Amino acid sequence: MAQSLIQRLRLQNPSKAQRTVGRVTRLFTTRAAAFDADVSKINVYTAYTVYKGRGAMSLKLIKPTWERISTGSGIRVSREGTVLLEFAQSKGERVYDWDNKGTFAMNAVECGDILEAIDTSTERSFFHDPNRMGSAQGAVTKTLKFSPARDSGYFFSLYVNDKSAGGVVTSRYDTAVSNAELRVIQQVLQFAIPRILGFDEMFAGAPEVKDSTFAATDYDPPPPPPPPF
Repeated sequence: MAQSLIQRLRLQNPSKAQRTVGRVTRLFTTRAAAFDADVSKINVYTAYTVYKGRGAMSLKLIKPTWERISTGSGIRVSREGTVLLEFAQSKGERVYDWDNKGTFAMNAVECGDILEAIDTSTERSFFHDPNRMGSAQGAVTKTLKFSPARDSGYFFSLYVNDKSAGGVVTSRYDTAVSNAELRVIQQVLQFAIPRILGFDEMFAGAPEVKDSTFAATDYDPPPPPPPPF
């Protein structure tokens, strides 16, 4: 089981795992503490991939990056995460050219725009310049189009224009998704949006005790829940 960022910070700084409010001190532990000390080095890879005759498309989640705030008392997002779309053209039956894949990283708002397009059965187009505001601005540009199919489902089309070698090389990647596949993509995007913004780490933190007027000895634990039958 991989740890959340906040859980790893607690293990690195055990004193930070306890929270004191008034006269109440609560110590929070996690099951992750029972794992090997190198658990923070474990990489977790997952993706949802759609394979079609003309090409394939894979969705992957890129986590946000974090930094400590200047006071040292917490962390904040330094760079938001993305939903990474990877496209590969078909090289034959069930063979795809992932070595020459096209990529497009969607931010939270673009993910929301895709969801809005699904709800309204409309199309969307997004333009990216990976080198925007840099010396190589305009050398490589990407356009992602998301449009309804004639009968059912949707098309994802990625156009990559590369001028870095002097000429203009245009690559196109197309993947059709069925209504069932689109529903999976919709669920992945809905799951991803709050997480690429970092909200899951916020709610994974230790709970706050709001009432500081009572002592620890005055606290009576709640009764156990009733049996499910």
